This record gives sequence, structure tokens and C-alpha cells, in this order.
Amino acid sequence: MRYYRNGKYHRNRGPIFIFVGGEWSISPGFLVTGLTHDMAVENAGMLFYTEHRYYGPSLPHGEQSFQLDQLQHLSIHQSLADLAHFIRFQKAENPRLRQSKVILVGGSYSGSMVAWMTQLYPDLVAASWASSAPLLAKADFYEYMEVVSHSIRLSYGHNCTTRIQKGFYHLAKLFDENEILELLQKLNSCEDYDPNDPLDRAAFFNGLGNYFALIVQSYSSYIPQLCETLMSLNANDEEAFESFLELLFAEGRRSTDCQDFSYKAMLQLFSDPSLSLSRTVRAWFYQTCNEFGWYTTTERTNQSSTSTSAPTFANQVPLSYYERLCLDAFGAEQTPERLALGIEQTNNHFGGFQFNQSERYGEVFFTHGQLDPWRSLGKQKGNQAIVLRGYSHCEDLGGIQVRDSVQMNLAKLRVMSFLRRHI
Repeated sequence: MRYYRNGKYHRNRGPIFIFVGGEWSISPGFLVTGLTHDMAVENAGMLFYTEHRYYGPSLPHGEQSFQLDQLQHLSIHQSLADLAHFIRFQKAENPRLRQSKVILVGGSYSGSMVAWMTQLYPDLVAASWASSAPLLAKADFYEYMEVVSHSIRLSYGHNCTTRIQKGFYHLAKLFDENEILELLQKLNSCEDYDPNDPLDRAAFFNGLGNYFALIVQSYSSYIPQLCETLMSLNANDEEAFESFLELLFAEGRRSTDCQDFSYKAMLQLFSDPSLSLSRTVRAWFYQTCNEFGWYTTTERTNQSSTSTSAPTFANQVPLSYYERLCLDAFGAEQTPERLALGIEQTNNHFGGFQFNQSERYGEVFFTHGQLDPWRSLGKQKGNQAIVLRGYSHCEDLGGIQVRDSVQMNLAKLRVMSFLRRHI
């Protein structure tokens, strides 16, 4: 288990701040910047950054860790037990830490981890801050793409989401009427892509939807620029969307390689551990197939009661697409029933997000970005929860900054005050 440490601010019995790593390879950045670092400075704390098993070089079985029979040791309970062992080890090895209170900080999945860790190991953890943390395991996470659409509308206007919506339905019609080949050629699609294959079709719409999701989740400040580009194309909505896609894939047209929109290409990401990127993707996908789900579907049989129009992303990516990916990536035992059972066990163990904080998670502070699609599965209400207007995923983890909104900086001060009371 790899970890980083910054002890330059620590005084005897000062608190331990642990920034918990999630589904990524850690780097030293959070040891020298960000709100967790600033809290360590203010409170004379020891600062750690821990890495999750199966990510980065923290591999329990070395180069064989991503083989199917070795992935069985990858689970939320194992990772939380690792963290518990880490805390006990540091306190046992360093006499100056034995009386120190432990504060955990995490974002996204690692935000879920710190909340769950505080519940499972209350003897080890004094308090936690969970940023952008999903707490409810759910296979058919259709709300994600609904919030993507809502956030684009909120950040720019209804005309942008309308153009995207009409563009997606136009593409679906081209597929239905076997008229998509001309556009695929303009996008430099590989020749073996089969638009009549339901899995290839779902893979195409999934990949395209992921582009808009990535902008909203990770680059929300670029939403207006995306919409300005889309709206500047002087044509009707359908033609403008086609032109937008041609711009989007222009780099691919200049390349000697074709654009592989196929299901096979998507599956390879989860199946080939020889590629460094695929290792991280395969490990995370294994966790979702066994414990969380969190699949960003767009196929809805029943629209939500608040929906007044057709879905923006045209009902093209069903849950069965992800279930098939799980099956093909991890073998015949990776069935939809196994996924459903794993999700049920996760929720039974941790309780989802419908809880009273006077009864559980009383030592956890939750923050979410208003634009963040993950907030749909998180704790958004109560005295220890804040939704930050105009922000997206984990944008609150940095230090207090003049360029941030007043609400953002006040939220950070509340987080700091809450955690300070538990030191």
C-alpha cells in the first residue's frame, strides 16, 4: 500500500489528516496544496495521502493482480480494512501520533469511502469530510445523464440542450432508417463498425454521451464554450449537431487511425491488463460490476415525474449494455443477478443516503456541486450537507480562493470549523 506523508507541520499529539485515494494512482499534490493541506497547517497536523488497493503500484498480487482469479480481493470492505490497518500501524510506529485524532477527507468514490469508514470504524476516525460522494449503490443510474442535461441548461440555456436533444434523436433516426453510414464515414469510423448491431449502436451513443458528461462533471467552466460552439453553427438543429460532431472528431480524421466506436473497443478497455490505462479502468469496472453499479444509462421506460419532455440523450443506452460488458469482461459468473445481489448488500450494509444524521453519519460533513451528476445519489439535505451553486464534481477540495464564490468559501470555512471541533 503506497502512501505519501507530509510531517513538516506536525507537533506532538497534533491531529492526523488523511486524504483517502480512490480509483486512481496517487501523486503528491494534495500534500502541498488544497484545503486538507491548509487544515494540517492550521492545526499542526500530520498529513497523509493513501492509495487504494489495485490502483497505482499498490498491487496485492503484483503483475497478476488484474487476472480474474486475483480480482477477488478487490472490494470496498477490503479497502476500508486497509485504511484501518494503516491508521493502527501509523499510531503504533510513531509515539507522537498515538493520542492523535484522525480526520479523513475524500472526494467522489473516496468520499463514499470516508463516510463508510467513519461508520465502520468509529474507534479509529473522529470525523470526515465527504465531497461529491455517492452513497446509494444503483445499477440503473439514469439520473446521472438527466443531471448532465439539467446542468447544461442551467449553465447556458434551454436552446443548447434543445439542440443536443434534437441532435441525438436525429442520430437515432439515422440508425433506425439505415442512413447513418454517410455520417460515420465523415467521422472516420472504422470499417468493421456495425450500426445494425445493438451493442455497437449502444457503444456509439454511450461514447458520445460520455463526452457531454465529462464536460459537465470535470470541466464545467467550459459548458458555455461548448454551447457557444454548438449554437454558432448556422443551420437547423439536426445539421448543426452533425457539423459539431465533425468538428469534435476532426483530429481523428487527420490521423491515420480510424475512430473505433464499437462495443469490442469498449470491452477491450476493461479486458486488457497489459495496457496501463486499462488496468485502472478494469479494476474500477470490476468494483462497479460487483458492488455499486452506477451505470449511466439513458434508456428509460418510465420518465421521472418531474420530466416534462423527452430525454436529452434519446434512450439509446440500456442497462443491459453494461450488464453485457460485465459478463464479457469478467466471465460467465458475472451475471445481472450477481450485480443485483452485490448492490443490495452494499446498501444494506451502509444504508444509502436516506438517513437521519442524528442517528448515523453524525461525524461526516457532506458537500456537493449543484452541477455534479453524482449528487443525485448523495446526501444533499441537513445541517451537515451543502450543495454549492454553480460548481460541479469535487471542485471544493482546493484551498480558499478569492476567485471562488462567497458561498463556496463560506462552505469551506464551515467544513474547517466542523472538523476542528472533532480534533
